[in-house]
Amino acid sequence: IDVIHAIEYNKDKALAMFGGRPAAELKVINVRGDSMAPTIEPGDLIFVDISINQFDGDGIYVFGFDDKIYVKRLQMIPDKLLVISDNTNYREWSITKDNECRFGVFGKVLISQTQSLKRHN
Repeated sequence: IDVIHAIEYNKDKALAMFGGRPAAELKVINVRGDSMAPTIEPGDLIFVDISINQFDGDGIYVFGFDDKIYVKRLQMIPDKLLVISDNTNYREWSITKDNECRFGVFGKVLISQTQSLKRHN
């Protein structure tokens, strides 16, 4: 994971983007992998609300399962939590009562920001 130490926005833009959340509750992660494409592309930045440390309604989360960290869409259906990749090349899987002890939420993704770069030689 690449660490970004600071990104500055003016007060109005920050309020519009983050709804007044304290900076201490936000983390920025540079995404690797294409499992969430086209919603989140490799290299995009995601802004994560780390005050959310359990499932808090359907959405995109950063979570751990066993010893791996994931950025995936979570959707609750009766008796299980679906783990969905937006890229159709990846299969969905589920978290059930039998394996929920291996699952932990690190935060909920609020916003993604593209990092597409253009070279001008």
